[in-house]
Amino acid sequence: MRNRLLVGLAVALAAIALPATASTFIAMDQNELLTASSAVVQGKVLDVRSFWNEDNTIIVTEARVEVAELVAGAAPAVVTVKTFGGEVGDYRIEAHGFPTFAAGEQVLLYLEQDGRDYRVAGYRQGQYRVVDTPKGKVAKPTLEEGVRLFTKTGQLAPRPATVELDVLKNNIRSARDLVGGQAIR
Repeated sequence: MRNRLLVGLAVALAAIALPATASTFIAMDQNELLTASSAVVQGKVLDVRSFWNEDNTIIVTEARVEVAELVAGAAPAVVTVKTFGGEVGDYRIEAHGFPTFAAGEQVLLYLEQDGRDYRVAGYRQGQYRVVDTPKGKVAKPTLEEGVRLFTKTGQLAPRPATVELDVLKNNIRSARDLVGGQAIR
């Protein structure tokens, strides 16, 4: 009981000390991201559109992603990924920590299925931009600087690092295989 109280107090104090633009999330490691995902895909964002939800209370953004490679799980050739935030007319909602997309960008995504649509598992923790470098392709995490990650015990967690794309995909496949393919729902 005392540990829970101390963890809660530590997280609350950290949240108070953060700038107003910061968001706080519980850190997810690769196995947790895989467990939350129905698929991991590498692909290209075809188009992005933002619109008001049915109640006209929040802006939602949809990105259609053409799957170039299915790294784990199952997904159609084109997935529609939904997230909060976006811009409609003169209104803009920035949802810190939530994924953002731009047409034409290359991505690697851990995806949770929601009916016909998908969302990124772990908010931006499950979103990487694929970038060409002189040494080859890398997967670059998309977490903004203001986003803070905490462990389940209340400690500040390390931020995800840029990694060679093939290394990340091999790590995903190895983690999936270690649990007999059960990590992906």
